[in-house]
Amino acid sequence: KCFATNTSQCSGIFKQCSPDVTHCIKGLENNTVGGNVIVTAFKDCLNPSEQAACGSEFSIRNSGLSFRIIRTCCDSDYCNSGEVEVAAVDETPNGYKCKDCFTDQALDACTSSGEVQCTGTHNTCASFSGPASVPGETVKQYSLKGCVSQDYCELFHLPATQVYSYDLQCSPAEKL
Repeated sequence: KCFATNTSQCSGIFKQCSPDVTHCIKGLENNTVGGNVIVTAFKDCLNPSEQAACGSEFSIRNSGLSFRIIRTCCDSDYCNSGEVEVAAVDETPNGYKCKDCFTDQALDACTSSGEVQCTGTHNTCASFSGPASVPGETVKQYSLKGCVSQDYCELFHLPATQVYSYDLQCSPAEKL
């Protein structure tokens, strides 16, 4: 088990998982707002309610923010030791677009000022608003719209960023 901010690796103590746990997890959360990049590595026993997130990419991107979580799960003792390995981000435009806006200082939903071209596996549009805190920072009121992976809408489990009451709406992305 370990949790480390501002690094892509972490090491810690081995921990006995509770009897209902059948898998271990390791992964990386990469949160980029403007030029500020916060990377958090984590390893732990996997909460059974989050098992559907294994092997999925949870990511959102727009002109002001990029947020990505990669998780690897395994089902034997100490299997999550070793380095956290993350595939490169696919920046290839995929022919989809979504509304684009971002603010971390508003109680109301941000107003879309344009569109963002989706890349990689992003084929869904999302609108998120609510209070959240990224590691090492205070709680802010976030509102954003952008392109997301389908898993973003279905598997909303965040290991490092803390999200409180929020509104999340998803819809299929439009073709360019």
